[in-house]
Amino acid sequence: MQTTRTSAGPNQDTPLNPGDEGPPDAPGVGEDVCSVCRSTGMIEGQPCTVCAGTGKVLQGIGGG
Repeated sequence: MQTTRTSAGPNQDTPLNPGDEGPPDAPGVGEDVCSVCRSTGMIEGQPCTVCAGTGKVLQGIGGG
């Protein structure tokens, strides 16, 4: 399941998944494995609703 949020960068048509913290082109955002489905993309035989079945989410990275 994808949300209606879109990227604010050059590729504004890229839909974000519910587990994404930001668009892929945003500074400080990187790809990580989905902690809900553990990167399988599936939960109990159904696509994961957090990563939309991709097994990946976009997470904020960096420190401070």
